[in-house]
Amino acid sequence: MEDAALISGTLAGRKEDFEVLVERYQRRLYAFATRVLRDPDTANDVVQATFVRAYTSLKSFRGDAGFGTWLHQIALNECRNRLRAQSARKMVPLDDAPEAALARSDAPTEGLRALVGHLVEKLPPRQRTVLSLRLFSDLPFREIARCENISENAAKVNYHYAVKRLRQWLTEARAT
Repeated sequence: MEDAALISGTLAGRKEDFEVLVERYQRRLYAFATRVLRDPDTANDVVQATFVRAYTSLKSFRGDAGFGTWLHQIALNECRNRLRAQSARKMVPLDDAPEAALARSDAPTEGLRALVGHLVEKLPPRQRTVLSLRLFSDLPFREIARCENISENAAKVNYHYAVKRLRQWLTEARAT
């Protein structure tokens, strides 16, 4: 069933139609929020808040963009709110953390995954968000541009620079 039909059904009072939408988008939103926030528990809270907000604001959905893009925009705003709230807390830079506190993995793929995750976190916020929306939520650049309120070309440029930086950092990490 198409999103539009499920949205119409939800607005007509069929809550089970909204449940289908939740099932359809929940995993993608969770993966996206986890990438942005780097905290599964907070990401879960963000996904729940996203669906609550979407449900209560469904009447305002105009359909200019796809429903999935609209949900990602809500999730991105929720993530940004959480990050703003967290910025008040003092963070310890990874370089200053005691080595014993850092997770160790003997598996090369786990180590590489952790390294890539750490490098993605080092990207500027916009590049990190564009990269996450493109790679992990599989959104086209046009939809990413709408989510970020930037031009499609700016979305492509941010993605390009994010990938370029990651390649450079990975090359440097392998050299050491």
